[in-house]
Amino acid sequence: MSADPRLSTVLAPDGARIAVREHAAPAGTAEGPTLVLAHGWCLGAETWDRVVAELQARRPHLRVITYDQPGHGLSTPGHDRQVSLLDLGATLREVIAETAPEGDVVLGGHSMGGMTVMALAQIAPELFAERVRGAALVGTAAHLGTRRPVPGEGIAMAVLGRLPASARGLPTTPRLTAANLFGPDPDPQAVRATGRLTSRTRANVVADWHRAIGELDFREHLAPFAGVRTVVLTGARDRLTPVSAGRRLAAGIPGAQFWSLPGVGHMITYEAPAIVADKVELLLDAPAASDRA
Repeated sequence: MSADPRLSTVLAPDGARIAVREHAAPAGTAEGPTLVLAHGWCLGAETWDRVVAELQARRPHLRVITYDQPGHGLSTPGHDRQVSLLDLGATLREVIAETAPEGDVVLGGHSMGGMTVMALAQIAPELFAERVRGAALVGTAAHLGTRRPVPGEGIAMAVLGRLPASARGLPTTPRLTAANLFGPDPDPQAVRATGRLTSRTRANVVADWHRAIGELDFREHLAPFAGVRTVVLTGARDRLTPVSAGRRLAAGIPGAQFWSLPGVGHMITYEAPAIVADKVELLLDAPAASDRA
């Protein structure tokens, strides 16, 4: 992976200033589709770094774009707290327009990032038809109406939503982070990195996007994925987006391939980066969007 990604800023339609990282092709020249990756709720672009490193070690001509979602990491929130996941789709569309305006793209999203890719499909189906070569939906769901909340989740979100904009949210410990987000015996470095991200995300951002995720239902809006090579991965120990949600998502996309990863929790990009890279390579090698019948 490029040792020093180039940082830039993209202005989202809702006014958020989005921090974008370009991981240039290590070989110096980019070939093939650009890979654009979206991260999950309360996390940051760096949650994809292990996967990017794995892929660029295998494919030195691969160019990758990662970015911080609105209100996360180095990105500012939008102007309105009444956010919806469609706002994230609009943000991703703008990131693609600014960083990869031509040629095929492969899209990857973890957790809320996968929902971002689904939101993009709803608001920009023509982009899927014309330029999206493949999509990786990792630890995510099209609908979470049947998910069993983590104990105390509702109360915590209500409190966080009322805190001042400067307040940080989701205070945690390594033990809690590991128990809620990882499979057994996780890498302590990955647990610490995840805990730092979740605890630094502003309280109102945590609460606002939690509400938006609870309202999501993309089950009737998956048609743009038809014909686009799609892979769905879920950790068998995932408590936030369970295996059942991943199976239902894959079943709603004709031709989608589904994998459940044993012993893996929600943080698949940290826990199984080589396997995620394997599946993304299937997308990079898919037929060009222009060649689809």
